[in-house]
Amino acid sequence: MPRIIILFIFMLSFSFAGEAQRKWERSLQLHEVATLPAARIEPGAEAMPKEIVIAGRLNVAAGGPFIACSVGWDEDGLAATNSRLRISTSRDSSEWTDWTDIPVDGHAVEAKWQACTELVYLPAGSRFYRMEILTNRLGRGRVMKRMQINFCDTGPTPTVGVEAVREPAGVAACPCEKPNVVTRAGWSCPQTNNPGYGYTTVTHLIVHHSAGSNTQSDWAAVVLSIWNSHVYTNGWADVGYNYLIDPQGRLYEGRGGGDNVTGAHFCGTNGGTMGTCMLGTYTSASITDTSRRMLTRLLAWKACGSNISPAGSSWHPSSSRTLNHISGHRDGCATECPGAMTFAELPALRTAVVNQIAACNMPTSLREIPGLRSFRVTPNPVRGGRAFAEFDLAGSRRMRYEVYTTDGRQVYASASRQVAGRVKIPLEGLDRAGRGAAFLVFKVDNGGFTQRVVVE
Repeated sequence: MPRIIILFIFMLSFSFAGEAQRKWERSLQLHEVATLPAARIEPGAEAMPKEIVIAGRLNVAAGGPFIACSVGWDEDGLAATNSRLRISTSRDSSEWTDWTDIPVDGHAVEAKWQACTELVYLPAGSRFYRMEILTNRLGRGRVMKRMQINFCDTGPTPTVGVEAVREPAGVAACPCEKPNVVTRAGWSCPQTNNPGYGYTTVTHLIVHHSAGSNTQSDWAAVVLSIWNSHVYTNGWADVGYNYLIDPQGRLYEGRGGGDNVTGAHFCGTNGGTMGTCMLGTYTSASITDTSRRMLTRLLAWKACGSNISPAGSSWHPSSSRTLNHISGHRDGCATECPGAMTFAELPALRTAVVNQIAACNMPTSLREIPGLRSFRVTPNPVRGGRAFAEFDLAGSRRMRYEVYTTDGRQVYASASRQVAGRVKIPLEGLDRAGRGAAFLVFKVDNGGFTQRVVVE
């Protein structure tokens, strides 16, 4: 098989505003590779696979933990198995690393290239690279044409802003708070929010994995490298995921624009979804306990605040499918994501989210309600839908209550009333929660507490 080395590298330059973007320019290297003549199939020639090697120098040196690499290309009659890419690097052009495969990325729908790869992480300090391209593997005369190689060095972990920042709960009536989140500034995103972001009413929560390394030392840098790949390789407006979670259980803000911004993660049918990416590959490994707990808390916050039943399913208009409210990426199209192990965990995750909603802020101590000397619901379990709340209050207070199912749906809200002293109030709306556990959220002046009841 002929082996032809082609070196045709064109460095793209960018004009950015702001110091953060100028710094990013020094960390980014895009190689545009011209049409690959060695891959051409002459009329009447045998359509054998074509092997090409390109080589070049790496000019990124920002002091980060790795050099991230992704590739985009066009070809005739694209198929995921028609071309294969591998890369090797060197510090001195004499000692080379083993070849590393660069797989095609199943997330890269509606990208600027016909095919985009997953990220691979090359050793920090690499200064030379060789890329082996094997195209027309299907033997159908379909060959790779032009391509772009994206190298970036994210630089060191930022020292400001990485600490988690608490954001307020999205819906005041929901007892589940949003978990602490590392903001975009915290992972050094050089992009300001785009005023052209679209927004959606979220009805389905989609779980992904990044299909990258499970053992990185700098997860903020991994998030930044994913942003770079989504923007400069895929050609998207921003990182595709709404949130990302690392194996240490840290939650990262993904796409800018705030809650309910429409992402780019679900097979081109992103309306009505929130996408959360578990950093790492979970085809044969399970997500960590800490990341699983964070995922459960995040989905409980969103499901509770958006009145989504975690264990339920409904029609998803964007994909024209009936989907579980907590689904994996592969439920929307042909992809391995979120990995076989994570996908197998989704039934247990749905149950865990139901239980998390039930446990949110359970209960606020009665001592934190000024003047509340005693309280109880009787009878509990509730039989025949009839029960009473008994209070002993010092002074007069405004009181109301709401009834929630265990999956966070509000089914009843009482009117506000003035109460004082020893009072016994009939509780309405419990029958609307159905049989089993339900939650009464009492609001007394500016305080509140939750009481679990069982409806028989």
